[in-house]
Amino acid sequence: MRAEARFVLFLALAAAAPAFAASDTPSQDERHTQEIVFAEIPEHSVADKPFTLDAHATSGLPLAFAIVSGPAVLDGTQLKLTGEPGLVIVRASQAGSTAFLPARDAERAFTVRAAPSPPSITVQPVSGSVMIGESILLSVEVSGEPAPALQWRKDGNPIKGATSSTLAIPGAAPSDAGSYDVVASNASGSAESQRARVDIGKRVQFISFPPPAGPLVAGQPATLNASSSSGLTVRFEVLSGQAFISGSTLTGQGGVVVVRASQPGDSANEAADPVTQTLVFAAPGAGH
Repeated sequence: MRAEARFVLFLALAAAAPAFAASDTPSQDERHTQEIVFAEIPEHSVADKPFTLDAHATSGLPLAFAIVSGPAVLDGTQLKLTGEPGLVIVRASQAGSTAFLPARDAERAFTVRAAPSPPSITVQPVSGSVMIGESILLSVEVSGEPAPALQWRKDGNPIKGATSSTLAIPGAAPSDAGSYDVVASNASGSAESQRARVDIGKRVQFISFPPPAGPLVAGQPATLNASSSSGLTVRFEVLSGQAFISGSTLTGQGGVVVVRASQPGDSANEAADPVTQTLVFAAPGAGH
């Protein structure tokens, strides 16, 4: 095929091919990127005056600010507190221009403290009594700004390390009995709680005294078995009848014998209520 014919064929094919306009292909946005530089906002008090937000866009374009949440309002770049405590979140944005793409939003949060106030005891510690070995738990609630420091006292004397809103004493001992209170203090003053009386009582104990295994025969020793819930030694004595006792061994001479088991207690345990057993000793050979 001659060169002229090939050229004509090429033009014909090109004319038949579908045309793609320049607007049908995506164009790349050649605008510059920008960022927002937003300084941290320190903690404020409800009584603080309005202040200017410290933020700018690297493009130099003006920023728009908005209160996302919290007790504050805006007037341009001026932020004014509404007089209530809480957490304020502020957002800065820049929508872009013909030369710059939109910036990613930046947010800053800060706390608004309540106005300074002296301590006040809102919930007082409560008096109570426990037995030796049990736990003591005293508690108090206070208000004040800033949050008051606490110090528990016993009989007017500070308790080392007792500086929280609760005071726990595990395994109470007689020496833990006394009067407890709390001193709350901050820069605006101090307050003392009411005194809570804590009494420490002895533990209650009881005696288990089953009858001795039978049969009971006069003149033959019988072993008495009794125990106290405290683990202290139980004592025995003959209240009536012909018998004598040595330790936990009882020897009856016949007939009805009444024996009492007792435990007088100690420094940690109350005396137990006595328990008695009525025993009948048969004559030797009786019933055999």
